[in-house]
Amino acid sequence: MPRTILKQFKRSSAPPKKRVVVQARDMEIFKNLADYRFLDARQIELLHPGRGGPRYNQRRLQYLFHHGYIDRPPSQLSYYRTRGHLIYALGRKGADAIYAGEPELRGRIDWHKKNAEVKFPFLDHAMMISDFRATLSLALKGNQRAKLASWRQGEDLRDRVRLKDGKVAIVPDAFFTLEEGDDLMHFFLEADRSTMTLERFLRKISAYWQWWRERGHEKKFSIKSFRVLTITISEERKENLRQISRQADSRGQGSNMFLFSCEKNYSFEKPEAIMRPIWQSSKDESLRHLLE
Repeated sequence: MPRTILKQFKRSSAPPKKRVVVQARDMEIFKNLADYRFLDARQIELLHPGRGGPRYNQRRLQYLFHHGYIDRPPSQLSYYRTRGHLIYALGRKGADAIYAGEPELRGRIDWHKKNAEVKFPFLDHAMMISDFRATLSLALKGNQRAKLASWRQGEDLRDRVRLKDGKVAIVPDAFFTLEEGDDLMHFFLEADRSTMTLERFLRKISAYWQWWRERGHEKKFSIKSFRVLTITISEERKENLRQISRQADSRGQGSNMFLFSCEKNYSFEKPEAIMRPIWQSSKDESLRHLLE
């Protein structure tokens, strides 16, 4: 690894020449990093446009990094390409800033240590989720028709269901709700990096199907209906997942409850694409959009 790249992940040992002044935009970035877990420089710039464009954004992030407010997880070394792709996480001082006066929320988490221990597969998967969420948020920012009503991640989404061969955990990568007028549309997100066998993926989808039949979603989340969105790395992988998912329901016909797309079909540079008909169900070949 070239020294010029390694230097990007080492903080300056020189003390600040003047007192660090945390700006309102900085605080919003800290809050987003606490919420998203990881964001790269391009996502931060688009979610929080600065007055000086990309160059100002990069300088400001570099400043906050060297003063301990945000971190650059070292496991991204194999991912790193340019400064615009640098991945950031909340640092110790950033956590202190957003949880000032609320020690029960700040907790005893050592953010710097936590970020340093992150392995690349976890980071890669987390960035796929962040990319989807940032794109969806940007797409709905100026949307007069719908808005992102809520977004949740974490262990509290976990549930269990019994299949014929035993209990299976349901662990969505995220749960979010879109609001369109008086209608609420609920989605569970599955981010697939092609690390799971097709057999294991079928078991995951079968668990969702049985959970729906048993009305587990009503008991746990108080919702009447939901769809499962699976995003993956390629069209080939998407087709393989769609085909295997047809075996999840008892009829073997597939269901419109399960929608699939690949990450090349949307981007946070052109976020509106995520609301277009880029989703296919396991039931047929027609293209759908999220607000159907």
